[in-house]
This record gives sequence, C-alpha cells and structure tokens, in this order.
Amino acid sequence: MLRIANNEDIDDIYNLNTELFIVLNELKGEIYNPIAFPRVFISSMINSSYSDYILIEDDDKIVGYALIEERKSPYDEYDSFVEDHYAFIYELVVLPEYRIKGYGRKLMEEAQKWAKSRKLTSIELNVLSNNHSAKAFYERNGFEEYQVKLRKEI
Repeated sequence: MLRIANNEDIDDIYNLNTELFIVLNELKGEIYNPIAFPRVFISSMINSSYSDYILIEDDDKIVGYALIEERKSPYDEYDSFVEDHYAFIYELVVLPEYRIKGYGRKLMEEAQKWAKSRKLTSIELNVLSNNHSAKAFYERNGFEEYQVKLRKEI
C-alpha cells in the first residue's frame, strides 16, 4: 500500500533513514555519517506544502519511502536560464529484505504522479557515482544522466 506520511510515521522514517545513511557511509564515509536526518527535519518535510514522504507498506509495516520536494530553479531570475519547476527526490529507500519485489518501481511511479499533479516538468535526483545498483535502478526507471558533479579533495 502506498500513502503519504504523517507525523505518526516520524520514528519509522527515522529508522529507515538510518539504514540509508549506513549504506551511504559505506559508500562514501568521507561525506556521510551513519546517522539519520534529525526528527525535526523529517517533521518539517512532512508538514511542508512543498514536500512529502511517499510511504510503501507491506503487512502494515513501512518498508520504504521516497522523499520528494517541489523545487524552482534558483536561476529563474536570470534571462540566461529557462524557468524550471521540477520535483527533486532526496532519497528513495526500500529495506533490503523487500527489494526485488517492485516496491522501488512503485515508489518511483507514485513520485511521478505526485510531480504531475503539481504540474511539474521533470524529476531530478542525485546518486553516488559508486552506487552502481542504485544508478542502474534509476536508469531502468527512465532517468538519464544530464549533469556531472565533480569533487577534488585538497
């Protein structure tokens, strides 16, 4: 079952977010600590009119979510850039034991419906370059590379 999160879901989202950051820490420990976003952040995203946690449940247990936010290009004020209103997926998480059941795909489909209902033109997200399974998942779901972010340690 898919649904939008409410304040009663904060602890479950926090626990799933912890799972995500453990994986991110394993992939890029120099950037990510293995701890979740603070509950106050989760609450603010739930209560914002510009964002939602889309939850997926299995037997009344939250087994995954997509955190999505409506965004406007920060460069719209400059004539050099085209005005752009889009959705941004902060994170998409499915517990390991529930993967390969189509839950991630269902979350992506619901995120697309969410964006279309707000008349947004596209969906963006970030993925770590060494997170090959996540990158392959997003590509299978129609995402294409359009910008590359580079980093140099100094």
